[in-house]
Amino acid sequence: MRLIGCGDSWCWGSELVDPIEEPIPIMKLGIDAHHLHLKPVNEAFRLKHKYLNIFADSINATEIVDLSKCAYSNDAISRTLLEWLSIEGYTSGRDTSDLFITIGWTSPERTEFYCKDNPQVIRWQEFGPWALSYDYKNDKVNQLMRLYFENFYCEEEFLLRWVTTVWHTEMMLKQLNIKYVMHQAFYHHYQQMIYQWDDNKYTENIYNTELGIKKIWESIDKIKFINKDNTEQGTMHHYLLSQVNNDHTKVFEVFHPNSYGHKLWADYMYKYCVENNLL
Repeated sequence: MRLIGCGDSWCWGSELVDPIEEPIPIMKLGIDAHHLHLKPVNEAFRLKHKYLNIFADSINATEIVDLSKCAYSNDAISRTLLEWLSIEGYTSGRDTSDLFITIGWTSPERTEFYCKDNPQVIRWQEFGPWALSYDYKNDKVNQLMRLYFENFYCEEEFLLRWVTTVWHTEMMLKQLNIKYVMHQAFYHHYQQMIYQWDDNKYTENIYNTELGIKKIWESIDKIKFINKDNTEQGTMHHYLLSQVNNDHTKVFEVFHPNSYGHKLWADYMYKYCVENNLL
């Protein structure tokens, strides 16, 4: 079975580094410390402890294809998956019975834009609430960031975009007869840190906004979306906290799950898939 992992830094395994090699958490060293993940000893640690690889061992996957990337938006997660499926021939008739896809959706307000003049090799530019305090080394990108988040960024827009992205992705997977499971990694309010996140904030607002958004959300498969309507453990974030009596330090390393948190989620996801006959 080919296991395909989709998500952002939580799926990728950000902050999973050898604690002897890196005694100070990477996120406390600033954004420029991300390259420390690529040290051979740290990369080996990350690949061993991230939930995607642990889950792969549980289902005896013969191959892992990791499509996740740090700072990815839900738009990017869905786009990257569709591109990969197309390149591999799965959208044009290739047998999909050997696939299992797991998706960890990220915070709804993130998005992406294609920057045709961006000097970087990767031209898709991720946008998030961090944009207003980050220098993208490109005046046009910085201007667009400020314009977007000061004038167009709002809950009404990103909630609809989040829900419809999930719906479109699910419809694609079902149409192609691909086995899958998905979950919400976390919800994120741009003025809060991880230990203050309120996972119920956005799900509650879905039911207080336009009828169309509510109906789209209700139509999403409540079995293949882990804990979709669970008000206490609706995300990976809150599930992990529920297992350690809300002690953030036991399952998180600053902003991301630590190795214990990844193990807890991998085991839970495997048990959930077995119990619901998703594999």
